[in-house]
Amino acid sequence: MFDLLWAQVFAAFTTALVGGLHCAGMCGGFVSAFQLNRPAGVSARTLAIGYHAGRITSYSAAGALLGALGGAVFTQNVVPVQVALLTAGGLILLVLGISMLTGNRWMRRLEGVGQGVWKVIGPYARKVYPPRTRGQAYLAGLAWGWIPCGLVYGVLPLAFVAGGAWQGVVVMVAFGVGTLPALSVVDFAASRLSASGSLVAGHAWLKVVAGTVVIIFGVSGLAHAARVAGHQSPMINALSSICHTGPAR
Repeated sequence: MFDLLWAQVFAAFTTALVGGLHCAGMCGGFVSAFQLNRPAGVSARTLAIGYHAGRITSYSAAGALLGALGGAVFTQNVVPVQVALLTAGGLILLVLGISMLTGNRWMRRLEGVGQGVWKVIGPYARKVYPPRTRGQAYLAGLAWGWIPCGLVYGVLPLAFVAGGAWQGVVVMVAFGVGTLPALSVVDFAASRLSASGSLVAGHAWLKVVAGTVVIIFGVSGLAHAARVAGHQSPMINALSSICHTGPAR
């Protein structure tokens, strides 16, 4: 569907990366509880790999579901629908880029959306919290992936407009990988607390660069939507070509 998939992947990854403080604040308690209750026979690394893999699996499942739904709608070849989805994709990129520059506080307001899902999953999750084996760590991660999180809900629309199931998976895997640096610090901090001013400075620098790049991607996506709708001008063509080199379709 989109030659803009790589832009959406970049946006998902950097949204998670620059939202690391949100990740640490939202999920740091889970990570700390898992590690502090780790049995002697299971290494910290094994446990971490298990629950992070489970968490990213859940993100991928949600991405596949939404990606398949959005792809089915797009492939109906109804031009107004295609234009609407392309426009939505560009607007989502714009919103994510602006949020990187101004902060992700608005995403927290989305967390109420998933409360109903968590009410169903929560009772099962408690059976493996805290995990005592490698298998339980993976199951705990699967449940963890469905905990209401505004950052996740802010990125999931990218999976919907990604073009299909596998594209939705790629977007959400990129998001999950982007959350790993911050949560890995929390993993480490469960046994040893450290802080680095250079890391904080680097985080601020990354927010500006990544936010600006994602905004450019969003503008390019909107220009491509305009091309698909039949609008042609040198400026629209130039902006569209930033992320989309093929003919308008």
